[in-house]
Amino acid sequence: MPGDRFPHEFVPKTKPGASTDRRLFGYNVEEFPALQAPFRRSIWFVNQPREAFMHPDQMLIINSMEQNEFLVGRTPEDEFERLQELDGIVDVYFPGDRWVMDSDDMDRRELLSEIERSVEGQKALYRMVEDAELDVELYPIIVGWEPWHYEHCRELLEVFGTKSCAFDGTEYNSKFNLWDDLEALVETLGPDRIYLNGRVSHEHLLHAPDEVVAFSGKTSILDESRQPNGEHDAERLTETINWRIEALHSSQTALDEFMVNQ
Repeated sequence: MPGDRFPHEFVPKTKPGASTDRRLFGYNVEEFPALQAPFRRSIWFVNQPREAFMHPDQMLIINSMEQNEFLVGRTPEDEFERLQELDGIVDVYFPGDRWVMDSDDMDRRELLSEIERSVEGQKALYRMVEDAELDVELYPIIVGWEPWHYEHCRELLEVFGTKSCAFDGTEYNSKFNLWDDLEALVETLGPDRIYLNGRVSHEHLLHAPDEVVAFSGKTSILDESRQPNGEHDAERLTETINWRIEALHSSQTALDEFMVNQ
């Protein structure tokens, strides 16, 4: 498989083929070196040329972190088949998400089963991709939110041969819970780099661990740059994104100050 392609800073979540996403994010390599699309929408790139949506020099990230209804029944074989279709088109893939956040409906055994299904599925997909020598870089998703959950994911970093991983922040309403769970992940597994999916709030990023080097999202950023006529102000879009990137880079200093002032 190829060398290091781990993303950094802001990665827009996009809907391939959508005119607004193409206009705002596609063909803007300097501001948006990477674009993300969900697995369910990756079929667009099978049927349409990649250049119809994005610049050839932009990196395409496909992400399996989706709502439950899109995960049910998805297998490593399904993911591998899609990656075969997208060989040479997709640059990075985050595989094997499972729905583990809805813990109120699961006991400890059921939760562990979901974590193990994710781990085993990611390992299986990695080996299939490696054997087929596909031109795509895979990074593991760490699922769960407690140290014992993370321990069950430890072998993913070993099998993938990396200290980089993704973490899904989509379901977090509390910034304090997110900070705690990310800190626990860092303390338990010691990753060098974390891709935080689905969190673009300035406050969320301001107090994230230093290991969080990239984040993805879109909705609140577009809301803040939308003008009364419904169009998006390009200058304001850049400002609101840079504000978040600055928060990401100043996260540890801000966290230290936050704790002192409590």
